[in-house]
Amino acid sequence: MNAVLTLLMLLVCSGIVFLSPSKAPAALVLTAALAGISVILINRLDYERKFLLQLFMGGLMVRLIIGTIIFIYNLQEFFGGDADTYDLNGWFMQQGWHGNKYYTALMERFIGGGEGAWGMLYMVAGVYEIVGRNPLAVQFINAVIGAATAVIIFLCAFHIFGNNRVARLAGLLTAFFPSLVLWSSQELKDGPIVFVLTLTILATLKLGERFSAKYFAILTFCLMALISHLLYDAGRHRRSFCNRHAPDYGSEFCAPVYYCSGARPGNDLVWRGPLCQ
Repeated sequence: MNAVLTLLMLLVCSGIVFLSPSKAPAALVLTAALAGISVILINRLDYERKFLLQLFMGGLMVRLIIGTIIFIYNLQEFFGGDADTYDLNGWFMQQGWHGNKYYTALMERFIGGGEGAWGMLYMVAGVYEIVGRNPLAVQFINAVIGAATAVIIFLCAFHIFGNNRVARLAGLLTAFFPSLVLWSSQELKDGPIVFVLTLTILATLKLGERFSAKYFAILTFCLMALISHLLYDAGRHRRSFCNRHAPDYGSEFCAPVYYCSGARPGNDLVWRGPLCQ
């Protein structure tokens, strides 16, 4: 089975390079490095290493295929328009690191407006610093993260239930459930968030048994990562939504937004007061 998976992975990678010769090589090199680290860590586990390796490789292969299809056919807007937002603003941040004050101002305006999670921008900018502006590379990194999430879920389920069958089923569902595959195949923050959440659960379970400096450090890192990926101003999103769609959704949904200025749905709004900042 391992030989078959390896052969299939080589065929998939060859096909990806053929379809995207300009972006795929660098993206796959970065992916191979991260996947190699994941394989080393899986091999250090005490049980079910063979199954978990197959689970990881199978989940990664599916995500690479889906991610490539989305990239080649420009389906980012259809499946998740935020991918274009993170691509653009991550590139602004990366350019700002090299002294471009204009792009720095654009990125800071985006973050200051509360429109997105700044942690994801740092991740995108870091990848672009290594391989250039390459959204496919970020997608493939998320693919590795998504496949590794299935392994973490297996460990959590086995720790809680002590049942190998339950743990395998949980891992398989995480690796191949359509929505989880889709969200972890794109340049979105959802894949990293789910991974960090599952790693937080695993670290908490381990710390519940006995204190460990290793798992305490993992838990601390995960909480910091969650803060950087989850904090954004939901109120601004709602105000922006109501500005565009209030006539369609009526006052029941948008009234809490409008009372600050006394405006009515459909009018130009001037936000006043602390609740409207």
